[in-house]
Amino acid sequence: MSLRVRKVDMVLRIAATLLAFNTANPVLAVTAQTKAPETPQIVKKGYEQLKKADYRGAITTFREAVKQNNNDPLARRCLAYALLCAGSAEDALDQLILLTRLSPPGAVDWCTFGEVYLIAGSYVQAEEAFSDALKLNPELFWASCGIIRAKAMQRDFKAAYKSLAELIADTPDEKKRAYLYKLRLAIRRLELTPVPEVKPIDRPEISPDNLQDQGPSNEAPPGA
Repeated sequence: MSLRVRKVDMVLRIAATLLAFNTANPVLAVTAQTKAPETPQIVKKGYEQLKKADYRGAITTFREAVKQNNNDPLARRCLAYALLCAGSAEDALDQLILLTRLSPPGAVDWCTFGEVYLIAGSYVQAEEAFSDALKLNPELFWASCGIIRAKAMQRDFKAAYKSLAELIADTPDEKKRAYLYKLRLAIRRLELTPVPEVKPIDRPEISPDNLQDQGPSNEAPPGA
């Protein structure tokens, strides 16, 4: 899908449909994973702010990291994600597009694209973005859940429930299964709502550590 088409669609939709994330429930899981030694100290600081749900602080930190090194894909990826968490989806999209000029989008980048489109009400594009993520990493839990959420927001409940049942059956991790059961309840509530909602269903917890990885061979599933 053309990034230019994605951008135009976002600009048309964002004013009427942009909704900030509900930050009452943290979306970032704190992990014990040690950051790679080469990770800049300023990016580590931003990680810690993300883990504490200090999204505005993280945005300031990652903006400074980008200022220090415009060609650092990790810093810009983290900035895009922090902006997304803070509800600034259009700004996040701008950063993602700039990121594609530094390197081809990775699985995490496509997932972030997907979240932007969910917020903007572009549910078909969201599903396509999450599918692009799965093409790069078929084991990416965040992407699999994203496709289910996008189908539900399109009110294709039959497909959403089918994919959800398959994912539950293939997910041994209890934390992830707990999220999937919550997701099933959220889809059921949406199904019983006569007027379609525009607020996206909450995504699974992920760790900012996952923002470092791009390839399908070394990218840990979100929430791990």
